[in-house]
Amino acid sequence: MKKDIKDIKKDVYTAIVTTEVPDFVTEEKEDRIKRQNEFLPFGTDNLYPQALSALYRKSVVLRAIINSKATFVTGGGFEIDSNDSKALEFIDRPNNKEESLNDLFFNLLIDRYFSGNSYLEIVTDKKKSFLNVFHVQSVKCRLSNDSTHVLIHPNWEKYKKGETDKNKKKLIKEIPLFPEFDEVDGFQRSIVHIKNYEPNFDNYGIPSFIAALDSAAIGYKTNKWNVSRLDNSFQSSGVLVIDGNMSDTDAQLLKEEFKKEMLGEGNQGKILMIIKKLGGEGTEYTPINANNEGDWIELHKQSNDDLIIANGWKKSLAGVTENSGFDVDRILNDYQVVKSTFISREQNRFIKLFQKITTDFVNLEGLNIKNTPPITLLTKLSSDRFVKIWEARKEAGLEYDSEDENQNKYIDNSEKKKDGKVATAIKEIKAFLGK
Repeated sequence: MKKDIKDIKKDVYTAIVTTEVPDFVTEEKEDRIKRQNEFLPFGTDNLYPQALSALYRKSVVLRAIINSKATFVTGGGFEIDSNDSKALEFIDRPNNKEESLNDLFFNLLIDRYFSGNSYLEIVTDKKKSFLNVFHVQSVKCRLSNDSTHVLIHPNWEKYKKGETDKNKKKLIKEIPLFPEFDEVDGFQRSIVHIKNYEPNFDNYGIPSFIAALDSAAIGYKTNKWNVSRLDNSFQSSGVLVIDGNMSDTDAQLLKEEFKKEMLGEGNQGKILMIIKKLGGEGTEYTPINANNEGDWIELHKQSNDDLIIANGWKKSLAGVTENSGFDVDRILNDYQVVKSTFISREQNRFIKLFQKITTDFVNLEGLNIKNTPPITLLTKLSSDRFVKIWEARKEAGLEYDSEDENQNKYIDNSEKKKDGKVATAIKEIKAFLGK
């Protein structure tokens, strides 16, 4: 009997999700449990961020959504309405690495969207003669048990409770939360913890897609299932009965060799091998047919939809295909919606943060982010759709002057339209925009 889509989902959850998706964190540890360690554990095994980062690498759609969100929020990069050389230098190079403030910002956003937490380290000296800011990977950070410091460990999977002081000093950096500074490795350091708000959570943030963890797992598991089908030439599973006199050791060796040579990954194309004593029946193979491809496809589509919704994002901006194809109007409309809500909120939050942490070092007043839409009005220029020159320049991210007489002309210049020279008008306006 063909399984209902709900039964398929239940089977996938039981067999897959419970073992490979991060345990759902329902609440933070009680104070009594917190005090048992020098840090506040994140997740039942303290490896919740590591599990989320693994999910981010496995799920195609989740990765596309997170990268898309970070790309659109960083936009065309930081710019500042100032000729201050220090401010311009900080935007170009905020630390001693080969990265710009925009590169650092993008990394902070990736961490924020996959784990719900970002960490920004501030480094200076006692005289405050210089300023460096660094992104610190969220998977390496935990809060101290008194919530006053951030502990940075290179590999929490190998952290051992009760390590000697010497080893701890080697492996763990303990940096105070901003605005406090302490001397660490010869420099004054502080760290900013940026976290998503989540009810019932005081210490760590939770990613926005928390409600769609199962969907992310279903997405990458259905992909893996298809790879397995391809590896096995889309053959179905079955039962193979072999006649033969052999020892238990030889029988096991035969099974292992058969599995290595004939089977791909996953459960698709699996063969149940039964070896019995010689009886004249001969070798037999009974295929097990499964006719649920349609259910799997629907399940995959549903998981993608759930991920989009849980992340509060738009399909057209994440590159998720639609039956309607490449819809210019939809892309522009979706971008305007997220720009006026999500993107603006995120940009304002981080602009204020950068201005706050640099107050004693550099003046970032007038700092803003240049937003570049995925499609401009130039794409929509046609004989029946026209805009003013300054409007088109604004959409294209170019300098514009709404008071300029020349820029207030419409593309459908009445005289040229009357003479049937609309194409010429469009050509001229595109040439003008390219100046």
